Amino acid sequence: MDELSAKGIYDTFLNKADKKFGQNFLFDEKINRKIVSVAGTLDGKNVVEIGPGPGGITLEILKQNIKKLYVVEFDARWAQVWRTLQPRFNEKLEVIECDALNFDLKSVSPDMVISNLPYNISTELLQKWLPEFHLCERYVLMFQKEVADRLCAAPRTKEYGRLSVLAQWKAKVSKAFDLDAGSFFPPPKVKSTVIKFEPFKKESIVGIEHYDEFSALLSDVFVHRRKMVSKFLKNFFAEPEKTLLSIGYDCKVRAEEISVSDYIRLFENYLFSDKAKAKS
Repeated sequence: MDELSAKGIYDTFLNKADKKFGQNFLFDEKINRKIVSVAGTLDGKNVVEIGPGPGGITLEILKQNIKKLYVVEFDARWAQVWRTLQPRFNEKLEVIECDALNFDLKSVSPDMVISNLPYNISTELLQKWLPEFHLCERYVLMFQKEVADRLCAAPRTKEYGRLSVLAQWKAKVSKAFDLDAGSFFPPPKVKSTVIKFEPFKKESIVGIEHYDEFSALLSDVFVHRRKMVSKFLKNFFAEPEKTLLSIGYDCKVRAEEISVSDYIRLFENYLFSDKAKAKS
């Protein structure tokens, strides 16, 4: 197998996907090249990929002038395949066999994360990374389209919610392109979307040290997204209606009507409030 390809690796080593790992493989080299290109230049970068499988994205990353690629693989079968192939890449590849949900990105100090995420853990994994999202320059991640739509959603849409606000608080979030189910093997039951995240610098993110509190505030207001927000802000403000008026909303406003920038202003008001001081 002189010329490596994802399909060749799949056929040679392990021609079976495992549903319990959420495995749907991409063999089309043009699509994999397009995904990697969304990240921009990888020259001298440390890159992390979650769930390489047969390596469609992996091989495209390894063609770049990277410093190192860390592949995190939970499926012991595929981890062993990549350990077998590792000598071909002159120490540019390191295989980490573990559950991505237990993997600490900081342990390898990546500049980029590029992955076709396993859909069964994609949202949970993103939420694990969000508190320290600023530690990477860029994330290029594939989600099922329904999740991607939530991440990019604007106010007054049915997709807009807590995850929309948290992601857009931490990064510039943009859709790169969609993929039909037929692009994968085996084909999933959903469409997919590649999303690019460009994290904001730490010093420019209001309340960055208070992720859990902002997440809790958003959870409270979005749990009943079509009811008046003021009813669910009493844990955060002594006078919720007055606070809403101070950022330009009346007391009847609903969670889905408040913009990301105004949620940030609302949270900033909370951080300077007596209630926040009492909790600290």
